[in-house]
Amino acid sequence: MLRAFESGARHRSLSRAAAELNVTPGAVSRQVSALENYLGMTLIVREARGIALTEAGGRLFHGLYTGFERIRATLEELQQPIPERKVTITTLPSLASRWLLPRLSALYQVHPDIAVHVKTSIELEDLSRPAIDFAIRYGAGNWANVTSELLMTAKTYPVCSPHLRSRFAPGDNPGSLLNAPLIHTVSRQWWVDWFLAAGVDVFELPGGVVVDEFSNAIQFAVDGHGIALGRDHLVDAELAAGTLVKLSAFKTTPHSAYYICRDPARVPSDHAMQVINWLRAWRPPQSGG
Repeated sequence: MLRAFESGARHRSLSRAAAELNVTPGAVSRQVSALENYLGMTLIVREARGIALTEAGGRLFHGLYTGFERIRATLEELQQPIPERKVTITTLPSLASRWLLPRLSALYQVHPDIAVHVKTSIELEDLSRPAIDFAIRYGAGNWANVTSELLMTAKTYPVCSPHLRSRFAPGDNPGSLLNAPLIHTVSRQWWVDWFLAAGVDVFELPGGVVVDEFSNAIQFAVDGHGIALGRDHLVDAELAAGTLVKLSAFKTTPHSAYYICRDPARVPSDHAMQVINWLRAWRPPQSGG
């Protein structure tokens, strides 16, 4: 049941899930219905071109996808010899999928003998563990017992699906977005900071969905459920594809940024330093206004 639901939710289609699992669409539908009956809640809503996830369905999919990916990665590690020149990086799922992983092919061209393992987690990993070489974290750069080096800043700006732009485009009045369906990542403070920087006094934000990870907020925006705060370098693919559009030219620079973080008590291996130096050289130009 879980496998059928995860595949259908990932593809946003029960028929594509059936093709992936080599079963009939009816079999997938029955498994998902059985799971909904077991949990006593609705997980999907059928639409003309596929399915949409309910709030409960989105939460379940996030947990299943993360769990299955960890199982897959563990099985791969068990089936393959541990490379002698392995570098393990821990970072947020959003940065891994949207910025780091697409660039690793360029690293392999320079260092083909280094095997980079990317471990994603929303929680902060213990960098004193020998299994982790370094982390890329998002924050103010002041973590306790951690040496941090700025990798890149990321300005924020409102983004939404094209069909929402005509309804909520703020023009010269950013305060008009106070009446829009806002999508929050972890905290409502990100939107508060944007409004304040735009000169809008904010005492209380309207309701809106709150998700625990940046990629989830962006997917909600792509699906047309509201307006999210995009970040430089992390929504380039959606903007290029036209599934997201910038709703305002006004950008803010958050207090948080992306940092390369290490345990100061450990001397990094030569190959870990090669990856760090490659990241330093790849550091994107810091955006202007």
